[in-house]
Amino acid sequence: MAAQDVAVLAEHTHGHGNGRDDNIQPIPDQNEQLLNSRSLQVPPEANKKKKRGKKATALRGPTALPRNRGTEYFADPPMTPDEAAEEKLEIYAQCLPFEERIQSCIRRFRARRRLQGDQVRFFDEYLFLGGIDTQGNAFSGLDTNDLKDLTPAQRREITVTDTVHGTCEADDRFYNGDNEHWSVDFTGVAAGFFSTSLSQLTGFEPKMTDTLIGLVENFLRYVLLHEVCPEYKENVESALQICGQAREEWPALNELRANLPGCFNLAATELFSSVAASDWSFLSFSRPADFDPKTAFLAVCALRGETSTLEQFMNGHVEALKEHTCTLEVTRLERPSTLIRDKFCALRIEGSDYNIEAVGKVFFKPAVIEDGWETPSISISPQDTDIWVYLEDSLLVSIWPKTKMDITLVELNTGIWFIKTISRIVPSFYTFLPQQMMRHYKQPRDDDRPAPSVNDPTADRERNQ
Repeated sequence: MAAQDVAVLAEHTHGHGNGRDDNIQPIPDQNEQLLNSRSLQVPPEANKKKKRGKKATALRGPTALPRNRGTEYFADPPMTPDEAAEEKLEIYAQCLPFEERIQSCIRRFRARRRLQGDQVRFFDEYLFLGGIDTQGNAFSGLDTNDLKDLTPAQRREITVTDTVHGTCEADDRFYNGDNEHWSVDFTGVAAGFFSTSLSQLTGFEPKMTDTLIGLVENFLRYVLLHEVCPEYKENVESALQICGQAREEWPALNELRANLPGCFNLAATELFSSVAASDWSFLSFSRPADFDPKTAFLAVCALRGETSTLEQFMNGHVEALKEHTCTLEVTRLERPSTLIRDKFCALRIEGSDYNIEAVGKVFFKPAVIEDGWETPSISISPQDTDIWVYLEDSLLVSIWPKTKMDITLVELNTGIWFIKTISRIVPSFYTFLPQQMMRHYKQPRDDDRPAPSVNDPTADRERNQ
């Protein structure tokens, strides 16, 4: 029967009650019957796939996430009451030593997060700086047949390699529970990791940098969420603050490097000091096309009230008094006031479209940047402990108090200091961990071979052969 006939018959059977004939029944179309039969029948292959899918999900555990979930944006699967009780009363029980609890935490975090690619490399480096052994595997000799009855999550957890040593007999490169030489410091490890390893592992590439910092943040939140070590809760929260500082300060410092030295310091360097090609390593700094060092220097001195310097400059008496290469720490910043900014904005130089930016002050004190090398410190005289220099306001916004610099300063005989070059800048949270020096350390061992001597200079060589 055609589709049009079905429509007409349906309209007739649902008409007015008086005209309805109960003996008339709609004749189903053969195509409609075929369609209904197909919709009710499911091929055997589909049933098999569906059953196999349910079986796999069950084997993966009651709180398993879908296999296709991402590794960058994720949330922990919900725990069953039994799993929550197991964590609180067994895995992270407060009666257990810290070493045992944090080891379980690291292993479970790595297994549940399914770290891949660069994430594995980042996490291994983070754990190493924290004194965690990521090389040993206590289950390296375990037969794969013994693991077949475990869920994939349990299998990943039992085969991870991270080990937290709790005895003094452990490898000297790693944490061994010795409170005299080791301390539990989540904040210090995060600061040291972001201070040195971040640049080496990512080259400050934005996406990789965000991945690295996010990985540490996720681990620290995992520690807090599962109450692994509540006795160190404040320390873990402080480490999370370091993560936020790293996200903010490193990009700003990289931008600062690109914009240094600033026009005032460049002008002073060209006027009163020799400029070598190696003085400035900030190759991205673009010198203004119509830049005149004399005009820039005198304009800043005039608008900042340096009348003594202006008078002596006109008489030709301004000269460099001394030069220091040292390490300084930023103590405070003094941004230019609204009045000073208005003065710089109103400044017009005849015959030039070049605008001189308002400058503020950066105050320093002597400091040390630890890096594992024995570097002789060149200190400045005691009366110069509160040094300050002029710096453009656009550069001041990229500096934080406690930022440290390896810097070369020049002092004029009028009392003005200016920056000649900066070889290194580190963020306010910079921390050098001694663990950095243990990377290639080897345990000493007894050797019964005779050492070379005057009587037998080839003793050691013959033994090696």
